[in-house]
Amino acid sequence: MDASRLSLLLDSIIAEIVAQRTQRLAPPRPVMRAIVSGEDLATLPATLDCLAALDRNGYQLVIAFSHSAMQSPLRAACLEALARRGIDVLCDNQPPQETDAPWHGLYLPALSSNSLSKIALGIRDNLVCRWAFHALRLNKPVVATLNAECQPDAAFSLPAALRARLANYAATLAAYGISVIGQRPMQQMLPTSAKKPLITRSEVRRYAKGAALHVPHHTLITPAALDEIRDRGITIVRDGQEETCIWPG
Repeated sequence: MDASRLSLLLDSIIAEIVAQRTQRLAPPRPVMRAIVSGEDLATLPATLDCLAALDRNGYQLVIAFSHSAMQSPLRAACLEALARRGIDVLCDNQPPQETDAPWHGLYLPALSSNSLSKIALGIRDNLVCRWAFHALRLNKPVVATLNAECQPDAAFSLPAALRARLANYAATLAAYGISVIGQRPMQQMLPTSAKKPLITRSEVRRYAKGAALHVPHHTLITPAALDEIRDRGITIVRDGQEETCIWPG
């Protein structure tokens, strides 16, 4: 071996040793867990953009896939696209425990109206819901981005009562401590009646039990509507503050 080839080989070996040492000494990246759910490939571009943003901000991504995602092309397409972007991820469908390596929080991309509703109602019959409540129990930050069906452009084609219910479900998640990206547009999709100066019983009946009814400062609520609010366990939120009601009768 001539001197030139030997020099190149030594340079390569030294560079590899330095890279390995740098990697060992580098502080561990904070772990962000994410759950990719559903089977709609149309949700993938937005999900990839969000996962890439987390990667750029220094998070190690640990991704779980729901049953529907694993049975559809979504899982393979997601992993292939992440690899093309040079994003290193780990796959783990086991819920993290207190004794596991530290993890920062949980991200729920493209949260569907189905999972949005179930989390709001405390139902835990799918992976997304179980992990959401698991993370909340461990006091971990939970962030959810809404699926296109819950976004303003799509939701305006839905009946007003359903728009109101989805908006209240998003508000319920926020009350749990989940950061819902897209919650503000959802709140703007409340029926026009909720923005009128008078709320009646028929309008209250559009809301789910235990929901939050957001009303402007000068809005009046009829006695019959207050009865309905009490019976449904609805919380009145006026200008961002929960209101203590004096019930009629």
